Amino acid sequence: MSSKLRVPSCRLRPALVRASLLGALLLALAAFGSMACEDNGIGRSCDVLADAGQTQAVYNNQALECPSRICLKPLRADSITKDVDTGPYCSAVCSKDSDCDGQKRDSNDPADKHCQKGYACGVAFVVGPLCCKKLCLCKDFLGDSLQTPLTCDPAQNGGGTACQE
Repeated sequence: MSSKLRVPSCRLRPALVRASLLGALLLALAAFGSMACEDNGIGRSCDVLADAGQTQAVYNNQALECPSRICLKPLRADSITKDVDTGPYCSAVCSKDSDCDGQKRDSNDPADKHCQKGYACGVAFVVGPLCCKKLCLCKDFLGDSLQTPLTCDPAQNGGGTACQE
């Protein structure tokens, strides 16, 4: 019988089993790791598809460039944001500030219009489809504190909000 047609030895089989199990384990760890580090795109540049003035907040809730589909251009209140040149950015629904890690401005690039100060979780709109929803908001547009508007506070509105479902 030719030596090329022999069945693998008994010593080789356990090594193949161990290598197969190790490969399966590494593949499972890689898949689990990619689920834990989901990129929600907060801070990416996006298009609100509207030509709104600097003192008007607008959003696009069908922005394909944002994983959440939410693109915001916040209200620019001159008393707070007089010199802010931050552009529209991808946001996402949140429950706390730590949900809002996102892309920030590269201070070495003068053309970069990303958020400078980071993001906080808060209510951006009190009307429309995003009424009273907590979203990741660029701190460049916020004052000293971020408070939930009274119309969105269930304690002030008999257990509900002023938003229409």
